Amino acid sequence: MNEPPLHSALREMQASLSSPRALTGMAAASVVLAISGPFDTLSQFDLPGRLLYWLAIVVLSFVSSRAVARVTLTVLASRVQHPVQRVVVASLVSSVPAWIVAYGVTLIASPGVQVPPLRLWFYCLVVSGAMAAMMVVMARTEPVAPIALPAAPEPPPILQRLAHPQRGKLLHLSVSDHYVDVVTDKGHGLVLMRLSDAMRETGNVIGLQIHRGHWVALDAVRQVVRANGKVALELHNGTRLPVSRSFMPAAKEAGLLI
Repeated sequence: MNEPPLHSALREMQASLSSPRALTGMAAASVVLAISGPFDTLSQFDLPGRLLYWLAIVVLSFVSSRAVARVTLTVLASRVQHPVQRVVVASLVSSVPAWIVAYGVTLIASPGVQVPPLRLWFYCLVVSGAMAAMMVVMARTEPVAPIALPAAPEPPPILQRLAHPQRGKLLHLSVSDHYVDVVTDKGHGLVLMRLSDAMRETGNVIGLQIHRGHWVALDAVRQVVRANGKVALELHNGTRLPVSRSFMPAAKEAGLLI
């Protein structure tokens, strides 16, 4: 838990008091208890008095015990593995503020009435236990937000000109008469177009023209081969492509040559 328990409890109380569902539930419970008049409240208060009495107990005990239960369950989440054990501990802890509220409101509203503290605490414990269990169940069944995976990179447009079996990872482009030989890791195909136009269709593939008749994808280069004063790039598929002098500065800037 990143924030102090007191801050978490106060935030949970604010959430309960601002939730339409929680407010509706507390109001409904107060009305039902006021009409039914359990625990001798039917004879002690008139209907408005019972409504005010139960409204104070329900709202104050629910808000305080729910906040304490939430904080307790959060603290126990990384310390206690079994959910039943977490519910038991949260029930015991959260029943304390509920009992304090119920006992205090009863003493204030009916000073002369004898209230058995243990019996009252037992009722608070039962209600707190049901609430803690519901919170654990709801937390386990909440839908997990899907993880946004990065979108797959768009294949270079030049591959659309090849037959499906040859569409793979783009390795290099080479001029062959009036055609461009588009070479991938799955094969190659001849396309009737200029090399400059083919290079514009390489899309997001990072590459470099190394010769007036050759373009190469940088990640396809395995090593630089020097022989008889000439420089060539050897690709991972074994193909060697010459690097002409006019394109050597660009090859050096791209890190292919030293």
